[in-house]
Amino acid sequence: MKIFTGILILILFLTVHLIKMMRMYLIVMDQKILFDRFVPAYLRTTLVNLLVPYKLGEIYRIGVFYRISGGFKTGFFSVLIDRFFDTLALVFILLPYQLFVTRQVTVPTLLLAAFLAVVLIAYRVFMPSYEFLNRYIITKRTSKRSMMALAALEKVSEWYVYARELVTGRYGILFLFSLAAWVLEIGVLAGFTGLFGQSFKVSDFGSYIESIVSGASSVMKTRYTLASAAVIAVLTVIFTIRYLVLGRHKEGDLQ
Repeated sequence: MKIFTGILILILFLTVHLIKMMRMYLIVMDQKILFDRFVPAYLRTTLVNLLVPYKLGEIYRIGVFYRISGGFKTGFFSVLIDRFFDTLALVFILLPYQLFVTRQVTVPTLLLAAFLAVVLIAYRVFMPSYEFLNRYIITKRTSKRSMMALAALEKVSEWYVYARELVTGRYGILFLFSLAAWVLEIGVLAGFTGLFGQSFKVSDFGSYIESIVSGASSVMKTRYTLASAAVIAVLTVIFTIRYLVLGRHKEGDLQ
């Protein structure tokens, strides 16, 4: 019975990461990154994220996607957008549960909600602010410093437009991918915990997320992280070798 449960958990785990991988690819697909190159890059950065605390592995992910896409904007905004929709779905699950069931909203949930609020506010207020400042500088200021500010403002505007283009028309599917991934991951965690004879509730999932944000450790978190890292490491080796053997020839054909 445990063997069957273990196989089912593995299938669900692979499905979770397939969904997350497709979410990321949906964001960067316009950059014409060869899919055979994208897969090992995603797996490699996921492995680093599992092993490095406080999600600092996202810095590494930015660097990797900057390198394979050829642009820092793609690396930075693809990771930021991926994190935004991942966090949005997570808060969508946790916040109602904590508000209406446990009646206690945890600090990590508040921090994640604050991150979402900051990104949304920045996204919504930028264009009106840009138009006002741009008009003000052009009509009221003529100094060299004003011209430098205007050039910097134009650069930020380019970044804003670029980030908007990465998600235009994809909001719904990015959110649904994120929601599906988290729902399935709750199932994976419940099944994995059950293998050790322990129960698992949504409140336990909240504690698990809290431990990720705070960097706190627990026996179950350590077990799950090590098991996840082992699976991802094997997949990373397999798909990296596959890319080195086959993918580079495809890249050469496209050039």
